[in-house]
Parts: sequence; structure tokens; C-alpha cells
Amino acid sequence: MKKFLLLFVMAVSMTASFAAANLTGGKLTGYIDDSMCAGSEKSMCNSTNRVTCAQKCIKSGAKAVLVVGDKVYKISNQKAVVKYAGKNVTIEGKITGETIEVTKVTEVKV
Repeated sequence: MKKFLLLFVMAVSMTASFAAANLTGGKLTGYIDDSMCAGSEKSMCNSTNRVTCAQKCIKSGAKAVLVVGDKVYKISNQKAVVKYAGKNVTIEGKITGETIEVTKVTEVKV
């Protein structure tokens, strides 16, 4: 009985630690885009007009998102990233699934 209880406690604690790892802070590098362009197969923005395009779309109501390679992350606190629209950034924050709660943004100069 004691062995069963010990195994049960270990299993629960391991599960909790893996769940916590998904909800902990992380650091991602990519660029801030708007949800309309980042979600389309053929982006209307390119590297030369990305800043003005993303700023215009966000002002028109699109949400700011972080693009890392082929993955698009939603941003829960939009105000933290709006001024970086179209720019390359490193974002630190709490990552839950495909959503980031941003705690720090650093612009990456290319």
C-alpha cells in the first residue's frame, strides 16, 4: 500500500511539473506582424514594407501577433507590443499554448 501511495504521489508531482513548464516564462525571437497578414497564405507585407504595413493593419483593427518561423503566437497584452509593429524582436513572457503574455520586449537590430 505504501509503495502504491508513493508511486501515486510521484506521478502527480511529475504531471504538475510538466504542466507548470508549459505555463512558465519563455523567450522567443521573431517579428511583430498583424493577425490579417500573418494568418494569410500569401502575406501582403514583405520585408521592405513590413513596418508600415503592420502598423496600418493594427491601426485598422487587426491584432498584433508574434511570428517565429512558421508559427504565429497570439499576444494577450497588445499594448506591450504595438509600438514594435513590423520589427524584429525578442519577447519574454508567459507562454500558454499559442498565446503569450508579454513581460519584456527587446528590439533586435538586423
